[in-house]
Amino acid sequence: MLRSFPAPARRRSVTGALGVLLLALALTAVLAAARPAGACACGIAYGSKVGTERALLSLQDGREEIVLGLDLAAPDDPSSGPRRPAVLLPVPATPTVSAVAEDQKSVFQDLELATRPIVVQRSGDGDGATAGAPRGGVSVLSRERIGDYDVSRLRAGDAGALRRWLNRGGYATPAAAEPVLRDYVARGWAFVAIRLADRVRGDTGTLSPLRVSFAARSLVYPLRLSAVSQRPVDVQLYVAGEHRVVATGFNTYFAGFVSALRPAPPAEVRSLVRGRYLTRLGIASSDPKAITSDVHFREGVSDRLFRASTDYPYETVENFARGPLPSALVTAKTGDSTLEDAPGGAAWLLLFPGIALAVLLVFGVLRLRERLRRG
Repeated sequence: MLRSFPAPARRRSVTGALGVLLLALALTAVLAAARPAGACACGIAYGSKVGTERALLSLQDGREEIVLGLDLAAPDDPSSGPRRPAVLLPVPATPTVSAVAEDQKSVFQDLELATRPIVVQRSGDGDGATAGAPRGGVSVLSRERIGDYDVSRLRAGDAGALRRWLNRGGYATPAAAEPVLRDYVARGWAFVAIRLADRVRGDTGTLSPLRVSFAARSLVYPLRLSAVSQRPVDVQLYVAGEHRVVATGFNTYFAGFVSALRPAPPAEVRSLVRGRYLTRLGIASSDPKAITSDVHFREGVSDRLFRASTDYPYETVENFARGPLPSALVTAKTGDSTLEDAPGGAAWLLLFPGIALAVLLVFGVLRLRERLRRG
């Protein structure tokens, strides 16, 4: 026989249960909105302002290629005189460096346009993968002008010697960078010192991308040196390959088949995207000191399509494949989905675990009140 509560008790019970439910839903909404923080940038910037850093990465036949887009500009400080902004990029093997072709210079504008969030209304020489570093000092493998840049390829057997060489060459390297340089040197990494070939004052605008290629077993993007930066860092990575990838601390803004990019990049730009699948990852941080490692990528649990929208601006590693399904997913198996339709406002799906918890809490409260009354 079921025992019924008096009307006042039932009202109090319902009121209490609703209070618990509302509290649980509020906590769930807060947790669903939380996003992990992270930061990165490719290396040290010398005497310059660096805007958003962009790179296109791929790994084929044991060689990694980084197409690097740098917006190097001298600080707008008339008292400092003309400067030559520069960047130091560490890489795990002796690299080759070349400029992209004239008809490929729009690569990042084209990729940005094809992967932009949806607005919802409401070549080189044989270099050897493991060329040994000198026992001491610095070995300058080459120095040449490539497009708008003065590029030096370096190997070092001692981090202190490398820092002294950089300082003598006009790359004023902070002392805080030496422990990170020491670790790269110990692991046999090489370095690419990149600076503008001509002195400039003030903003220079977007420069032509560079291609940096080196032997590698797995895809990596160097960022540890950015921990010594005094400025916030902002990086957008386009990773081309056979499958979707993820990276700890990075949010996903786009994941889809290269053949379905709309508008389609020109054929010359498409040749730089070495793979059938493209993942766009990004991160921004106001605390460069939080950077503790390079970026290592791993294959996602599936090649599920995703495109950011104003309703669902990005997908985290923790929330992989929980975002809303695009309406074009039906054709995704053929690789022809363009993801032109907005994913839609389905972020509420993240509340399901919280709702289930709230229901359990309400049920528990009612049972407890019933037991207390019987006691």
